[in-house]
Amino acid sequence: MNLLLIGVNHRTAALEDREALALRDDEARALLTRLVAPGLLQEALVLSTCNRIEFYAVADSPADAETHIRKAVLALRDRDLLANEDQRYLLTGNDVARHLFRVACGLDSMVLGDVQILGQVKEAYTLARESGSAGVVLDRLFETALRAGKRARRETAIGTGTVSMASAAVESAEVELGSLRDRDVLIVGAGETARLAARHAAQRRPRRLVVANRHLDRAAQLAASVGGVATSLEDVPTLLSSIDVVFSATRAPAPLLFAQTVRRAMEVRPERRLLMIDLAVPRDIDPEAALIPGVTLRAVDSIQVVVGHGLEQRAAQVPTVERIVDDECGRFDLWWQGLGATPVVVALREHFERIRLEELQRLRTASDVERERADRLTRSLINRLLHVPTLRLKTDAASDAGHRRLAAVEELFALSQGARPHDA
Repeated sequence: MNLLLIGVNHRTAALEDREALALRDDEARALLTRLVAPGLLQEALVLSTCNRIEFYAVADSPADAETHIRKAVLALRDRDLLANEDQRYLLTGNDVARHLFRVACGLDSMVLGDVQILGQVKEAYTLARESGSAGVVLDRLFETALRAGKRARRETAIGTGTVSMASAAVESAEVELGSLRDRDVLIVGAGETARLAARHAAQRRPRRLVVANRHLDRAAQLAASVGGVATSLEDVPTLLSSIDVVFSATRAPAPLLFAQTVRRAMEVRPERRLLMIDLAVPRDIDPEAALIPGVTLRAVDSIQVVVGHGLEQRAAQVPTVERIVDDECGRFDLWWQGLGATPVVVALREHFERIRLEELQRLRTASDVERERADRLTRSLINRLLHVPTLRLKTDAASDAGHRRLAAVEELFALSQGARPHDA
């Protein structure tokens, strides 16, 4: 088996290309079902955020797996969105683990130490498990990634200041407008990014904070938590005429705010500036809105990441976080090497178990108490006898010496021949 990662991120692909590839949860589920196929991909997982779209896979042939993933994306989007070799990156083996662990620790984010990415990694893993596309390897890989991310936040100050794209957007808005105090702020959406944007905006004491969402109950819940008011998406066109800054972060598949809607709002407020910050991928706001006089539109890639308090402290933590990544990579590598020994270890234990059960059959005339005692003793004996050999077989199983040890055990106990105990 081989680990494979193919993807794009904010460093390799433009926003237009990432939003074309971005997947909603229902699309990701459908794609995962298509990806797992006998002889091609044993396991698959997709991580889709505003900064990255990455496909993780376990396959016999990385080349065949890459082709299979690209064909699946082509079938879904009618475009080979992974064709551009200058935009995509392709990793295999240990490089996949190291990349993912750095992502989970916030080292590969647009905002160093981004607190949201760990939750996004967990959501992607949960979705793959629910879809049945994550198996033994991806389970271990992502459980280790989540542990690495938690360690980074617990053992270092990489998350100082509760940094995220949402907090960076709010800081950027303050730079643009001078202050959000006594401003009218609109939050479009009620998911995690919108929640963070609302919380950080509320701390700046705006004059009015409005939360608009497709589901009014979710808008009301978020608005209540930040001292704002809730409204529906249908009210947004009217609201725009009295709003100073918009933070939009939904998971809609197409724009919610069209240039014509923004233009009509600006006609009744020609002297009042409107700042619109679009944190969604795909985008919520029509890019043409940027051409309207008085409107400043910032998409996720053009947000000014402000050097706010704590950035120097976070940057100083990077070497320590990298050591956590190294540590977790070492643990995963040991597990991965031992994985190759699993069939032999299982066969060896089954061989000894067959012998044990046959010997217990000799106690037909013994009492139930004696048989139970014999069963416990023989189980304990076999576990103790096989403990060290099992560790030795799993240690460095992928090396030449490891292969020789595995072959010797198979030969000594005739494991590959399916020998019965009395044959041994």
